[in-house]
Amino acid sequence: MRILYGVQTTGHGHLVRSTPVILKLRELGHQVDVVLSGPPPDPSWLARIGAPLTTRPGLTFVADGGRIRYVRTALRARPVGFIRDVFRNPASEPDLIVTDYEPITAWMARRRGLPSVGIGHLYAFSWPQVPRARGNVITRAVLDLFAPASIPAGAHWNAFGAPVLPPTVAPEILALTRGPVESDLILVYLAFEPLGRLVPLLKQFPRHRFHVYRNVAGEQRDHNTLIRPISRSGFVADLARCGGVITNAGFTLASECLHLGIAVLLQPIEGHLEQESNALALTQLGLGSVTRRLSRNDILAWLAQPAPTPQHYPDVTAGIVRWLDAGAVESLSALSDRLWAAKSR
Repeated sequence: MRILYGVQTTGHGHLVRSTPVILKLRELGHQVDVVLSGPPPDPSWLARIGAPLTTRPGLTFVADGGRIRYVRTALRARPVGFIRDVFRNPASEPDLIVTDYEPITAWMARRRGLPSVGIGHLYAFSWPQVPRARGNVITRAVLDLFAPASIPAGAHWNAFGAPVLPPTVAPEILALTRGPVESDLILVYLAFEPLGRLVPLLKQFPRHRFHVYRNVAGEQRDHNTLIRPISRSGFVADLARCGGVITNAGFTLASECLHLGIAVLLQPIEGHLEQESNALALTQLGLGSVTRRLSRNDILAWLAQPAPTPQHYPDVTAGIVRWLDAGAVESLSALSDRLWAAKSR
């Protein structure tokens, strides 16, 4: 089967989720042509995915100071190039188009009248039962129309009575053994939080060590705070031993923490409807803590809470691969029921 697979490169969650699916489908003999759109990914991701692979600017959001900047997002958009990419004909007609919230492949499928499978957390919001923050007209339209799919295979921390899948936890996390846990080590991934505000705040907790991951060339130490370059291997090693994680309300990292039983404190990006909705769901399910603007009191209260019970999500990636390998003909309801039944208690 020839598959056209689009992946959004904003953040790392889409790449973490999609890469093992792509590689496994290729192992099974499928021709998988990959389109990456958004900010330029780290070259290591390009090498890991391999050819055939195309990168495009696509569409992406601009965030600064912990909130979405819609005017700057519009100014940086390249609508002519995006439309050209949507109307570009692939080398050969795909049998199936899969999009991990990637707009070029999603709209290409819609334009050509081809079936498309949307894989990823954001497609869970296709179902009204799933908690969704109120947002505004712009944010709601963006969430629904950014990368539409005819088969929305969304994932979330609970099915909420809808055909929603459990989170897709990466193979390296499924294989990870926690411990020995260093309760004073806190992992911090707040990509849009100014370091000039973040580091002085963390210095107020001298009994704790903070590993802050950012796009920097090399490690930088400031008292109890170690700023580290983004590295998947280093990040996973810290997840194995840290006492907690402070991060934005993206889905992938929060899911990894819930799977492993790591205490999580989420700060949703203001104006980001997905993250606001994730924060709402996390609170409703009682699985973690949420802050609107990180403060000393927020961290103090969070540090005093006991570690959560690991959720032990099943190998959803393997389930999705088998489903796609068979042509995605099984209903979403049946796939959802089967995967949730595999979740260990």
